[in-house]
Amino acid sequence: MKENRLNTFLTWSLVAAVFLLPTFFAPYFINPLINSKLLLVLVITLLTSAVFIISSLQKKSWELIKTPFTLPLLAFAVLVVVSSLISHQYPSKQFLGLGGAYLGFALVVLLAPSLLEGRFKKWLVYAFNSAAILLSTLSILQLFGLGLAPLINRLSVLDLPNSLAFSLSGATFVGIQFLSVVLIANVFDQKAWKASVFNKVTTVMIAIALGINIWSILPGGEARFQSLSLSGSAAIAKDSLTFTKNALFGYGPDSYGNAYNILKPIWINGFNYWKFTFDSAFNFPLTVIVSLGLIAFIVYLFFLWQVVKTVKQSDEENIFLKTLIFAGLVWQFLAPVNLVMLAILGIALAFFIRDNQEHYQKLNFSVHHLSDFFNRGKAQARNYVFLISNGLLLAGLVLVLYFTGKTFVAYHLLYKSNASVSKNEIAMAYDYHKQAKNLAPELDFVRRSYSLINLQIAIALSNKADITPAEQEQVLQLVNQAIREAKAATVLDPANYQNWSVLAQIYVQLSGTTEQAKQEAFNALARAATYNPNDPEIRLALGQLFFNSEKYSEAITFFDQAIERKPDLFVAHYYMARAFLANKQLTEARSSLINSLNLAPKDSEEYKAIEKELNALVTEIESLNKAKEDGVSLDKLPAAITEPVNEASSSGLSELLDEKDTEAVIQDGALSSDQSLVEN
Repeated sequence: MKENRLNTFLTWSLVAAVFLLPTFFAPYFINPLINSKLLLVLVITLLTSAVFIISSLQKKSWELIKTPFTLPLLAFAVLVVVSSLISHQYPSKQFLGLGGAYLGFALVVLLAPSLLEGRFKKWLVYAFNSAAILLSTLSILQLFGLGLAPLINRLSVLDLPNSLAFSLSGATFVGIQFLSVVLIANVFDQKAWKASVFNKVTTVMIAIALGINIWSILPGGEARFQSLSLSGSAAIAKDSLTFTKNALFGYGPDSYGNAYNILKPIWINGFNYWKFTFDSAFNFPLTVIVSLGLIAFIVYLFFLWQVVKTVKQSDEENIFLKTLIFAGLVWQFLAPVNLVMLAILGIALAFFIRDNQEHYQKLNFSVHHLSDFFNRGKAQARNYVFLISNGLLLAGLVLVLYFTGKTFVAYHLLYKSNASVSKNEIAMAYDYHKQAKNLAPELDFVRRSYSLINLQIAIALSNKADITPAEQEQVLQLVNQAIREAKAATVLDPANYQNWSVLAQIYVQLSGTTEQAKQEAFNALARAATYNPNDPEIRLALGQLFFNSEKYSEAITFFDQAIERKPDLFVAHYYMARAFLANKQLTEARSSLINSLNLAPKDSEEYKAIEKELNALVTEIESLNKAKEDGVSLDKLPAAITEPVNEASSSGLSELLDEKDTEAVIQDGALSSDQSLVEN
């Protein structure tokens, strides 16, 4: 393939990517709104890198265009890699998530400009506007209930809302960002706007659709958007600097959610989004300081400053790209990180550098430059060194492509597993899950998901009235596998509290059989509480565990901790009342039931049940007070007060498995946290 054709191919690919990034949606992956965009970003990155390496082999040199922001961007990319490696023993998820997107952004800006064809500038503008027209048209149609969601739902097992809440861009708020930057770029590019009917029509349609989408995200709107507040983001960023390692290199590029759960201020429990785990801060810089560390934060701010200064000084002929870049940078301070805007900004910067390349220095690392240090004057040796270097880069690229491909096949298999569950084809769903786990064993959420399906099938079998010996043996194997997979998830990402919660859930199911299961459940919940200290539901689970073990004082302590973290959680007050009753503290139980009743949703089934229990308790207390002088014992309380508060503890597993079998399963599954557990 000739060099100019190779460059033309990459240029057309990036132009197409501009159109596809906000419009491409593949429903056949798990979490399709995110993974569709992530797949496209990674494909763009791999394609750009491949074209650069092949082109370098043809020219026998590496050519780059050096701008004032080249070095800070390169430093940022290096820090992404360092953060991924330092923060996680198994960093695959970091590189296959936002870490990969950050690296892709850097590689496109660094490598693509020297390869792009300048004559495609007008097609880039058409691509932006065409994508904006498509999104605008769909938004206008959706206003009248004529969106794509019903069609996608028929072609898949998804249940997308037929409203403005669904957008091909991934989220309505992302669509607003994209439409706004294209609209502003069109308006400021007056020369093109006046000369083109296409631009005028596009601008009007975008303005209408933008208004519709903004209206839909307002409070009470069908597409209302919830992000972490600026104050919450700032508090988490400040607390992330407490420990030196996290302060310097962050929690990992794809681990903002872990940091959020660890550092979440307790006052966030007072908002309606208290259960959410945010994967990004209020804006991009605050996300960087937590996920990548203080050094990367400073480097990125320096990169932004250099970009603004460089773009501002460029020719007025690039007004569309200049305006679009400035608008994209402004959004980085006003919105959470999203793949669409990050990738579009990278492509826009690449084309901008290409259009202004005469103003910048061209770096050329030829065969001679590379090999003279090792073997001066020997041309053949120089060629070998260069070929080997590019060969290693190409081999690395193929390896990245292999792992990326495996991961997205695993995402597709998880989708097929969900589809099988919806058809009640449980055996097939299990097989798909197992295949996904074998393809992507380094991803903790895949192992966690596989653990849960093992547990669910085991529970379903154990609840059968006529279970056979073979099925009982299968239950043992499933429980064993569930424990092993949950343990593997905790090894892959020990800072993710969900992994520990799933492990605890398995042990709780076995806690009615052996004390060892109760201890393991407590240990797992304690670790979950370490990585999400202000989550009241973990404290509730700990309280339930002690209640079911008839350790009522300890249960009261944990229920009290749950209330301390979220005073308006009515179920915490209810469980506290149950513990007080079991501990024969009737007055305290009545107060807790009153608190629970006042907080429970009116006219709900829970409200009616609590009210009934409160009335019965008040009657009981009055009767006891009247009969106290006659020597009535407090032991005559209703037996129901000591019933388990956690139904999971009395599941079919506890009834099916004896103590010996359960301890054997626990011992076999509770292997050490080592490499073999992850790989097997």
